[in-house]
Amino acid sequence: MNHEQPQVRFVTRDEELVRLIEAMRASDYLPLDTEFVRERTYFPQLALLQVATTDAVWLVDPVAGLDLAPFWQELVGRETPVILHAGDQDLDLILTAAGRLPPRVFDTQIAAELLGIGGQMSYAALAEALLGIRLDKGETRSNWLARPLSQTQIDYAVQDVAQLHALYPLLERRLEEAGRLDWMAEETARQLDPARFSPPDERRWQKVRGVQTLNRAGLAALRILAAWRERLAREQDRPRRWVWGDQAMLDLAHAIARRLADSPPDAEGIDGQIARARSPLGGDAAARRALAEEIATALAGDPSGWPSLPRPPALPPAQRELVKSRQSQLAALADEQAISPSRLATSAELKQHLANPDRPSRLTQGWRAPLLAPILQATD
Repeated sequence: MNHEQPQVRFVTRDEELVRLIEAMRASDYLPLDTEFVRERTYFPQLALLQVATTDAVWLVDPVAGLDLAPFWQELVGRETPVILHAGDQDLDLILTAAGRLPPRVFDTQIAAELLGIGGQMSYAALAEALLGIRLDKGETRSNWLARPLSQTQIDYAVQDVAQLHALYPLLERRLEEAGRLDWMAEETARQLDPARFSPPDERRWQKVRGVQTLNRAGLAALRILAAWRERLAREQDRPRRWVWGDQAMLDLAHAIARRLADSPPDAEGIDGQIARARSPLGGDAAARRALAEEIATALAGDPSGWPSLPRPPALPPAQRELVKSRQSQLAALADEQAISPSRLATSAELKQHLANPDRPSRLTQGWRAPLLAPILQATD
């Protein structure tokens, strides 16, 4: 492929999609990028698919009404790698559309970190560092659902995937030379865990802004409120904040917790609080009552089952000094091994390990274990 001016093929009709799938099957690896919008929906609205094959960049237009089922089936069924950069959002979209993930991916951002090229490096920065190509990122916040696409949008979309075609073999070769292909495979296996993209509804309370202001009773109420909001947002395909704002939901959880301090939990009282709150239930008395009963039941149970906020371990002064020492050693090791420090170990992971050294963690497993053992097991 000519990486500066690749041939561009638009896919707006079914017969063009068939030709793309044929080209995908003939490709040893498949660079892919997506443009999507989700400001007004729960699920991302796919606006453009960019695929680079051996001799062209294909721009697939979902807005044209294509049946993309054959494309997704081919993508997640291929045994050769799909090439992404910082691909978590792309993988989330693929999982939503196809119901599963490709068996093999190669994320160029992760590869760059394993090679010490940069931490969380942008696609443009990586292309400039390794290929000497400067990319225009001016269309990042563009309205990709609008039609027709401007020439600037098209140029941006093409370059956003074309350089992956050159970056992948270059990074793979460097990983092989460094003996780190196994490391990349291990990091990719973690990345392809579907549970990363679909946490249970019952854990959504952890993402509510201001959650740290609640006591455990408030957290127990918020866990139910946030799970209910998640289900409704998904059913209506609306953003969570449109279904129920974080602050309004947090205020109700506070009010329920304060009431519990004065009287036992009762569904009727909580029902009244929900009715007075800025709640999306409106006049739906049956739904409101069901929600109130669920909260009352939870608060009547054993408080040891109520959620609590994960907090960093409280370390005594001596261990705080030990953390600083280990962090310095980790930074030196990362520099020596040419690995991005955050890819090797984060400060939070180090603190958790020092507080609970017998608990298995990412630091004591896989490729990190032999590298980090001399530091983590030191007795000084």
